[in-house]
Amino acid sequence: MIVAVCDDEKTMQNCLSVLLEEYGMKKGVNILIDKFESGYALLRAQRKYEIVFMDYQMDGINGIETARKIRNANDDCTIIFISAFPEAALDSFEVGTFRFLKKPVDKQKLFRALDDYIKTSDLDKFLTVKTKSGIWKIKISDIIYAEAKGKHTVIRTVKGYMEVFVHLKIIENKLPPEKFIRCQRAYVAGFEHISNHTSNEILFDNGERAQIGKLT
Repeated sequence: MIVAVCDDEKTMQNCLSVLLEEYGMKKGVNILIDKFESGYALLRAQRKYEIVFMDYQMDGINGIETARKIRNANDDCTIIFISAFPEAALDSFEVGTFRFLKKPVDKQKLFRALDDYIKTSDLDKFLTVKTKSGIWKIKISDIIYAEAKGKHTVIRTVKGYMEVFVHLKIIENKLPPEKFIRCQRAYVAGFEHISNHTSNEILFDNGERAQIGKLT
């Protein structure tokens, strides 16, 4: 799950990040968190986020205007507002907010909001592929990575390996781009299964590693 926390208070950024990491450990969900101190900084980011935790009142551009601009670029993004001003709740629903959480954030309310998001998300959509043994449906959330093997592709899931008779590019095009990233010519990695990374290597939650390299 790729998450952005946009709040001009570093204390709030850190507090929310700790709670999100706790939720991820409790539920077995890998959560990648980017933190921003302003709406402008968030809008300059290149990554497409699944959830944005948005502060209502910030300098420069407030949360509502930031959310409107996000909606124009990524209508599928789930926005959760966080604010010390409960009267801002009505305004936040103008931009299709998923939840409004009052500061200081209550852990149980935050966890319930994340549970509800997961229930309504498309984490359990399936990818249909053809192998030597027949046609199979793979749960997209189970895919750790897809690796090119000549003109074929090896798909690594939480349950094992599967070789399919199509090029990696075809598999990549069938996967949701907000949940997978091409980390080199031969690999497409699932964000949900990345436990750590350096500037040149990805570590997956099953212990395997992949090099980060050129895409061409």
